[in-house]
Amino acid sequence: MTIRARRHHPTSVLFCLFLLLICGTEVARGEPTADGPQITPWFTGTLLSTRGTSLGKGQAVVEPYLYYTRYGGLYNDNWRLQSATTSQSLTQQTYFIYGLTDSLDIEIAPQWIGNHARGDSSGGFGDLPLNLGVQAWRSPAQSWVPDIRLWVQEIFPTGRYSQLSPATADLERTGGGAYATTFGIALQKAIPLGGEHVLRYRLNATYGIYSSVAVRGFNAYGGGFGTTGRVTPGAVSTVTVAGEYSLTRRLVLAFDIGFQTVTATHFSGDLGLDAQGRPALVGRGASNLVTIAPALEYSWNQHVGVLAGPWMSVSGRNTPEFFGIVAALYCFL
Repeated sequence: MTIRARRHHPTSVLFCLFLLLICGTEVARGEPTADGPQITPWFTGTLLSTRGTSLGKGQAVVEPYLYYTRYGGLYNDNWRLQSATTSQSLTQQTYFIYGLTDSLDIEIAPQWIGNHARGDSSGGFGDLPLNLGVQAWRSPAQSWVPDIRLWVQEIFPTGRYSQLSPATADLERTGGGAYATTFGIALQKAIPLGGEHVLRYRLNATYGIYSSVAVRGFNAYGGGFGTTGRVTPGAVSTVTVAGEYSLTRRLVLAFDIGFQTVTATHFSGDLGLDAQGRPALVGRGASNLVTIAPALEYSWNQHVGVLAGPWMSVSGRNTPEFFGIVAALYCFL
Protein backbone atom coordinates (compact mmCIF):
# COMPACT_ATOMS: atom_id res chain seq x y z
CA MET A 1 0.00 0.00 0.00
CA THR A 2 1.08 3.44 -0.60
CA ILE A 3 1.97 5.19 2.62
CA ARG A 4 -0.83 7.42 3.85
CA ALA A 5 -0.28 11.10 4.38
CA ARG A 6 -0.98 11.24 8.12
CA ARG A 7 2.25 10.62 9.96
CA HIS A 8 2.56 8.48 13.08
CA HIS A 9 -0.78 7.01 12.53
CA PRO A 10 -0.97 3.44 11.43
CA THR A 11 -4.67 3.18 10.64
CA SER A 12 -6.51 0.68 12.83
CA VAL A 13 -10.00 -0.66 12.91
CA LEU A 14 -12.94 -2.15 14.76
CA PHE A 15 -15.23 -3.85 12.30
CA CYS A 16 -15.77 -4.31 8.59
CA LEU A 17 -16.48 -1.40 6.30
CA PHE A 18 -15.27 -2.18 2.83
CA LEU A 19 -13.68 -0.21 0.07
CA LEU A 20 -9.88 -0.07 0.31
CA LEU A 21 -6.37 -0.54 -0.86
CA ILE A 22 -4.89 -2.40 -3.76
CA CYS A 23 -1.58 -1.62 -5.19
CA GLY A 24 -0.83 -4.21 -7.86
CA THR A 25 -1.63 -3.48 -11.45
CA GLU A 26 0.48 -5.99 -13.31
CA VAL A 27 -0.62 -9.61 -13.25
CA ALA A 28 1.85 -12.37 -12.51
CA ARG A 29 2.79 -14.30 -15.63
CA GLY A 30 4.26 -17.79 -15.73
CA GLU A 31 5.22 -20.54 -18.14
CA PRO A 32 3.38 -23.85 -18.53
CA THR A 33 4.47 -26.49 -16.04
CA ALA A 34 4.33 -30.24 -15.89
CA ASP A 35 1.05 -29.93 -14.00
CA GLY A 36 -0.61 -28.10 -16.87
CA PRO A 37 -0.76 -24.61 -18.33
CA GLN A 38 -0.05 -21.78 -15.92
CA ILE A 39 -3.15 -19.69 -15.18
CA THR A 40 -2.68 -15.95 -14.76
CA PRO A 41 -4.27 -14.91 -11.43
CA TRP A 42 -5.86 -11.49 -10.98
CA PHE A 43 -3.86 -9.95 -8.15
CA THR A 44 -5.05 -6.71 -6.58
CA GLY A 45 -2.08 -6.14 -4.26
CA THR A 46 -1.80 -6.41 -0.48
CA LEU A 47 -3.09 -3.94 2.11
CA LEU A 48 0.22 -2.27 2.99
CA SER A 49 2.65 -2.82 0.13
CA THR A 50 3.31 -0.63 -2.90
CA ARG A 51 3.43 -2.11 -6.39
CA GLY A 52 6.74 -2.94 -8.02
CA THR A 53 5.58 -2.17 -11.57
CA SER A 54 4.46 1.13 -13.09
CA LEU A 55 1.30 1.56 -15.12
CA GLY A 56 1.61 1.57 -18.91
CA LYS A 57 1.18 4.76 -20.91
CA GLY A 58 -2.45 5.93 -20.85
CA GLN A 59 -3.53 3.34 -18.27
CA ALA A 60 -5.31 4.44 -15.11
CA VAL A 61 -6.29 3.00 -11.74
CA VAL A 62 -8.83 4.34 -9.24
CA GLU A 63 -8.59 2.88 -5.73
CA PRO A 64 -11.08 4.00 -3.05
CA TYR A 65 -9.95 2.97 0.44
CA LEU A 66 -11.82 2.93 3.71
CA TYR A 67 -10.03 2.67 7.06
CA TYR A 68 -11.94 2.17 10.31
CA THR A 69 -9.56 2.25 13.26
CA ARG A 70 -9.80 1.84 17.01
CA TYR A 71 -7.00 3.10 19.27
CA GLY A 72 -7.12 1.62 22.76
CA GLY A 73 -3.65 1.75 24.27
CA LEU A 74 -0.14 3.16 24.16
CA TYR A 75 3.19 1.34 23.90
CA ASN A 76 5.60 2.94 26.37
CA ASP A 77 9.36 3.46 26.09
CA ASN A 78 9.94 -0.12 27.28
CA TRP A 79 7.73 -1.66 24.55
CA ARG A 80 5.00 -2.41 27.10
CA LEU A 81 1.35 -1.75 26.39
CA GLN A 82 -0.49 0.66 28.69
CA SER A 83 -4.13 1.68 28.73
CA ALA A 84 -5.15 4.95 27.11
CA THR A 85 -8.31 6.82 26.14
CA THR A 86 -10.20 4.86 23.51
CA SER A 87 -10.72 6.69 20.23
CA GLN A 88 -11.83 5.81 16.73
CA SER A 89 -11.07 7.17 13.29
CA LEU A 90 -12.72 6.72 9.92
CA THR A 91 -10.64 7.66 6.90
CA GLN A 92 -11.71 7.61 3.26
CA GLN A 93 -8.84 7.98 0.81
CA THR A 94 -9.01 7.54 -2.97
CA TYR A 95 -5.90 6.95 -5.07
CA PHE A 96 -5.91 8.20 -8.66
CA ILE A 97 -3.00 6.74 -10.66
CA TYR A 98 -2.16 7.46 -14.30
CA GLY A 99 0.59 6.17 -16.59
CA LEU A 100 2.43 9.08 -18.19
CA THR A 101 4.75 6.73 -20.13
CA ASP A 102 5.38 2.99 -20.03
CA SER A 103 7.82 3.51 -17.17
CA LEU A 104 6.56 6.66 -15.41
CA ASP A 105 3.31 7.13 -13.51
CA ILE A 106 1.79 9.76 -11.25
CA GLU A 107 -0.52 9.34 -8.27
CA ILE A 108 -2.61 11.65 -6.11
CA ALA A 109 -4.60 10.56 -3.05
CA PRO A 110 -6.96 13.05 -1.37
CA GLN A 111 -8.37 11.94 1.98
CA TRP A 112 -11.07 12.80 4.48
CA ILE A 113 -10.58 11.95 8.16
CA GLY A 114 -13.18 11.67 10.90
CA ASN A 115 -12.27 11.18 14.59
CA HIS A 116 -14.47 10.17 17.53
CA ALA A 117 -13.79 9.90 21.28
CA ARG A 118 -15.52 10.67 24.61
CA GLY A 119 -18.82 11.28 22.83
CA ASP A 120 -17.34 14.04 20.61
CA SER A 121 -16.58 13.94 16.90
CA SER A 122 -14.69 16.08 14.44
CA GLY A 123 -13.28 15.71 10.96
CA GLY A 124 -12.01 17.32 7.81
CA PHE A 125 -9.69 16.94 4.86
CA GLY A 126 -6.27 15.48 5.56
CA ASP A 127 -2.86 16.22 4.09
CA LEU A 128 -2.52 15.64 0.34
CA PRO A 129 0.11 13.22 -1.05
CA LEU A 130 1.42 13.43 -4.63
CA ASN A 131 3.56 10.55 -5.89
CA LEU A 132 5.78 10.12 -8.97
CA GLY A 133 7.12 6.62 -9.72
CA VAL A 134 9.57 5.28 -12.30
CA GLN A 135 10.28 1.71 -13.43
CA ALA A 136 13.99 1.20 -12.75
CA TRP A 137 14.02 -2.42 -13.93
CA ARG A 138 11.41 -4.64 -15.56
CA SER A 139 12.41 -8.26 -15.20
CA PRO A 140 11.72 -11.00 -17.78
CA ALA A 141 9.15 -13.56 -16.60
CA GLN A 142 11.70 -16.39 -16.58
CA SER A 143 14.27 -14.46 -14.52
CA TRP A 144 14.61 -14.71 -10.75
CA VAL A 145 15.46 -11.00 -10.58
CA PRO A 146 12.48 -8.93 -9.34
CA ASP A 147 10.92 -5.88 -10.94
CA ILE A 148 12.22 -2.68 -9.33
CA ARG A 149 10.29 0.58 -9.06
CA LEU A 150 11.47 3.82 -7.46
CA TRP A 151 9.25 6.66 -6.34
CA VAL A 152 9.24 10.01 -4.61
CA GLN A 153 6.22 11.36 -2.73
CA GLU A 154 5.51 14.92 -1.59
CA ILE A 155 2.89 15.55 1.09
CA PHE A 156 1.21 18.97 1.10
CA PRO A 157 -0.13 20.20 4.48
CA THR A 158 -3.81 20.64 3.68
CA GLY A 159 -5.10 19.19 6.97
CA ARG A 160 -5.81 21.04 10.20
CA TYR A 161 -2.96 20.96 12.74
CA SER A 162 -2.70 24.18 14.85
CA GLN A 163 -4.78 26.46 17.10
CA LEU A 164 -7.15 23.62 17.96
CA SER A 165 -9.84 23.68 20.64
CA PRO A 166 -8.47 22.66 24.07
CA ALA A 167 -11.23 20.10 24.75
CA THR A 168 -11.16 18.38 21.35
CA ALA A 169 -7.67 19.04 19.97
CA ASP A 170 -6.97 15.33 19.46
CA LEU A 171 -10.15 15.01 17.36
CA GLU A 172 -9.80 18.18 15.29
CA ARG A 173 -6.32 17.43 13.94
CA THR A 174 -6.35 15.94 10.44
CA GLY A 175 -2.82 16.79 9.33
CA GLY A 176 0.72 17.56 10.43
CA GLY A 177 1.27 21.02 8.97
CA ALA A 178 4.62 20.02 7.45
CA TYR A 179 5.75 19.41 3.90
CA ALA A 180 7.07 15.87 3.68
CA THR A 181 9.29 14.24 1.08
CA THR A 182 9.48 10.45 0.97
CA PHE A 183 11.76 8.30 -1.17
CA GLY A 184 10.81 4.69 -1.78
CA ILE A 185 11.82 1.49 -3.53
CA ALA A 186 9.64 -1.51 -4.34
CA LEU A 187 10.73 -4.99 -5.42
CA GLN A 188 8.17 -7.42 -6.83
CA LYS A 189 8.28 -10.90 -8.36
CA ALA A 190 5.72 -13.59 -9.20
CA ILE A 191 6.71 -17.26 -8.87
CA PRO A 192 4.48 -19.76 -10.74
CA LEU A 193 3.78 -22.90 -8.72
CA GLY A 194 1.65 -24.75 -11.28
CA GLY A 195 -1.96 -24.50 -12.38
CA GLU A 196 -3.77 -21.59 -10.75
CA HIS A 197 -1.22 -21.24 -7.95
CA VAL A 198 1.19 -18.32 -8.05
CA LEU A 199 3.18 -16.77 -5.20
CA ARG A 200 3.94 -13.08 -5.61
CA TYR A 201 6.19 -11.28 -3.14
CA ARG A 202 6.90 -7.61 -2.56
CA LEU A 203 9.55 -5.80 -0.57
CA ASN A 204 9.20 -2.05 0.09
CA ALA A 205 11.49 0.41 1.87
CA THR A 206 10.91 4.15 2.38
CA TYR A 207 12.56 7.12 4.06
CA GLY A 208 10.64 10.35 4.71
CA ILE A 209 11.81 13.75 5.94
CA TYR A 210 9.63 16.65 7.13
CA SER A 211 9.94 20.41 7.09
CA SER A 212 9.67 22.37 10.34
CA VAL A 213 6.27 23.86 11.08
CA ALA A 214 5.09 26.83 13.16
CA VAL A 215 2.54 25.91 15.85
CA ARG A 216 0.37 27.92 18.22
CA GLY A 217 -1.78 26.77 21.13
CA PHE A 218 -3.07 23.20 21.11
CA ASN A 219 -1.77 21.48 17.99
CA ALA A 220 -1.15 18.12 16.30
CA TYR A 221 2.06 17.68 18.31
CA GLY A 222 0.62 18.56 21.75
CA GLY A 223 0.90 22.07 23.13
CA GLY A 224 -1.39 24.03 25.41
CA PHE A 225 -2.40 27.54 26.41
CA GLY A 226 0.15 30.04 25.15
CA THR A 227 2.24 27.53 23.19
CA THR A 228 4.13 29.16 20.33
CA GLY A 229 7.19 27.95 18.43
CA ARG A 230 8.40 25.59 15.71
CA VAL A 231 8.23 21.80 15.54
CA THR A 232 10.55 19.65 13.44
CA PRO A 233 8.90 16.22 13.03
CA GLY A 234 11.13 13.15 13.10
CA ALA A 235 12.21 11.27 9.99
CA VAL A 236 10.18 8.16 9.18
CA SER A 237 11.68 4.90 7.88
CA THR A 238 9.54 1.91 6.89
CA VAL A 239 10.07 -1.63 5.60
CA THR A 240 7.19 -3.78 4.35
CA VAL A 241 7.40 -7.47 3.47
CA ALA A 242 4.37 -8.81 1.60
CA GLY A 243 3.16 -11.97 -0.10
CA GLU A 244 0.17 -13.07 -2.16
CA TYR A 245 -0.83 -16.68 -2.90
CA SER A 246 -3.52 -17.44 -5.48
CA LEU A 247 -5.97 -20.17 -4.46
CA THR A 248 -7.81 -19.71 -7.75
CA ARG A 249 -7.58 -17.15 -10.50
CA ARG A 250 -10.09 -14.92 -8.66
CA LEU A 251 -9.33 -15.68 -5.00
CA VAL A 252 -6.02 -14.73 -3.38
CA LEU A 253 -4.62 -14.80 0.15
CA ALA A 254 -2.47 -11.81 1.13
CA PHE A 255 -0.26 -10.95 4.09
CA ASP A 256 1.87 -7.96 5.12
CA ILE A 257 4.39 -7.35 7.87
CA GLY A 258 5.28 -3.68 8.39
CA PHE A 259 8.13 -2.11 10.38
CA GLN A 260 8.28 1.62 11.12
CA THR A 261 10.89 3.75 12.89
CA VAL A 262 10.41 7.47 13.65
CA THR A 263 13.14 9.69 15.09
CA ALA A 264 12.37 12.16 17.88
CA THR A 265 10.40 15.36 17.31
CA HIS A 266 12.19 18.63 18.16
CA PHE A 267 10.54 21.82 19.44
CA SER A 268 11.88 25.33 19.93
CA GLY A 269 9.85 28.12 21.51
CA ASP A 270 7.49 28.64 24.44
CA LEU A 271 5.88 25.39 25.65
CA GLY A 272 2.90 27.15 27.23
CA LEU A 273 0.75 25.52 29.93
CA ASP A 274 -1.59 22.54 29.96
CA ALA A 275 -5.05 22.50 31.59
CA GLN A 276 -3.48 21.83 35.03
CA GLY A 277 -1.09 24.77 34.75
CA ARG A 278 1.98 22.61 34.14
CA PRO A 279 4.39 23.08 31.21
CA ALA A 280 2.73 21.64 28.12
CA LEU A 281 4.22 18.73 26.18
CA VAL A 282 5.08 19.18 22.52
CA GLY A 283 6.28 16.31 20.34
CA ARG A 284 7.43 12.85 21.33
CA GLY A 285 10.57 10.73 21.51
CA ALA A 286 11.76 8.21 18.96
CA SER A 287 9.25 5.46 18.26
CA ASN A 288 8.99 2.02 16.66
CA LEU A 289 6.02 0.05 15.41
CA VAL A 290 5.44 -3.47 14.08
CA THR A 291 2.16 -4.26 12.33
CA ILE A 292 0.58 -7.15 10.42
CA ALA A 293 -2.23 -7.16 7.87
CA PRO A 294 -3.70 -10.45 6.60
CA ALA A 295 -6.27 -10.02 3.84
CA LEU A 296 -8.41 -11.71 1.23
CA GLU A 297 -8.54 -10.58 -2.41
CA TYR A 298 -11.34 -11.33 -4.86
CA SER A 299 -11.42 -10.17 -8.49
CA TRP A 300 -14.28 -10.51 -10.96
CA ASN A 301 -11.84 -9.90 -13.82
CA GLN A 302 -8.52 -8.12 -14.45
CA HIS A 303 -10.26 -4.74 -14.17
CA VAL A 304 -12.30 -4.96 -10.95
CA GLY A 305 -11.47 -6.49 -7.59
CA VAL A 306 -11.87 -6.01 -3.84
CA LEU A 307 -9.53 -6.48 -0.91
CA ALA A 308 -10.29 -6.48 2.81
CA GLY A 309 -8.76 -7.53 6.09
CA PRO A 310 -7.57 -6.42 9.53
CA TRP A 311 -4.54 -4.21 10.14
CA MET A 312 -3.17 -4.25 13.67
CA SER A 313 -0.17 -3.37 15.77
CA VAL A 314 1.65 -6.29 17.40
CA SER A 315 4.47 -4.42 19.13
CA GLY A 316 5.75 -0.88 19.53
CA ARG A 317 7.57 1.81 21.49
CA ASN A 318 6.28 5.33 22.21
CA THR A 319 3.39 4.88 19.79
CA PRO A 320 -0.36 4.14 19.92
CA GLU A 321 -1.70 0.59 19.86
CA PHE A 322 -4.47 -0.04 17.32
CA PHE A 323 -6.70 -2.56 15.61
CA GLY A 324 -8.64 -1.90 12.48
CA ILE A 325 -10.26 -3.08 9.28
CA VAL A 326 -9.13 -1.88 5.88
CA ALA A 327 -11.03 -2.43 2.65
CA ALA A 328 -10.48 -1.36 -0.93
CA LEU A 329 -12.07 -1.40 -4.35
CA TYR A 330 -9.67 -1.78 -7.29
CA CYS A 331 -10.66 -0.39 -10.68
CA PHE A 332 -8.18 -0.74 -13.55
CA LEU A 333 -9.30 1.45 -16.45
